[in-house]
Parts: sequence; structure tokens; C-alpha cells
Amino acid sequence: MDLIPHEELRPTHGFNFAPMIDFLFLMLSLFATLAISRTALFDTEIQLADAKPATGAHPIQSKRDIQQINLSVSAQGSYKWVTEFQEHTMDSVQDIQKELSRQYQIGALSQDKAKTEVLLHIDQKAPWKKIADLIFAVKELGFSAHPVYEGKEEYCR
Repeated sequence: MDLIPHEELRPTHGFNFAPMIDFLFLMLSLFATLAISRTALFDTEIQLADAKPATGAHPIQSKRDIQQINLSVSAQGSYKWVTEFQEHTMDSVQDIQKELSRQYQIGALSQDKAKTEVLLHIDQKAPWKKIADLIFAVKELGFSAHPVYEGKEEYCR
């Protein structure tokens, strides 16, 4: 009778998977962090402003040298170019890009694109794809897009 069984004295030919699992967990954490930070970098350019703040606060006022263009997206996903006097229905984001480019080329907009703000009045029930298409179309031309939240649906009827 042996004090130590022969099975325990024999060397084991197994493989320790613990370090590999640790390495895979670290790689998964690294890629998840990269994906989140990349998304955060793209979302930093979009700022949501409340056009009608709470009582006592000052409403958004345009600066003297900043031009504002008002675009709206309705609940059905249709686009409108809103001016002081009337609303112009736009069929697609390409039409909006053409109009922005045309106004920029004829000098109606400042040659410094940083001095032109495009305010996006978005209905709460508007399709996300239409909103994203509009934001990317505006940014593609070099203008800054600012989604605006309003309590009433003035621009999105």
C-alpha cells in the first residue's frame, strides 16, 4: 500500500486554458472600449438645444454674424425648408444639399461655413433614418447641424 497513489505521481498532459481565457477577455474589453469611444467621437459634433427653455432662462438668440437656416423633419419623414415667411417642401436630402450649395455659391450664405448654423426642427415621431440622412447631408457640405427640441410642433406640421 502506497501513501501516494501512482495516478497522482504521473505527469499530467493537459493544457491550462485559464491564461487564454484571460487574454480573450482582455481583447474583448479592448475592442468594446474602442467601439464605444469611436461612437462617442462621431456623436460629439451634434448638440441638442432647447429652443424654448424653462421660464426665467433666456431663449436661443442668433448672434449678429451667425446665419441660421431652419430645416424640419415631419412625423412622416418629409423635409421642409422653413423661412420667415413660408415653408418649402423638399423631396430629398439631395434637394436640400443642392439648395444649400446654391445659396452658398450665390453668396446668400457666409463664405465662412462656421458662421452658418443649420437648425433641425425634428418631430418626435420622425423616422431615425430620415433624421440621420439629413444630419449627414448637412455635415457633408461642411455646415454645422444643430437638432432643436421644441415643445410645440410649429415647424413639423
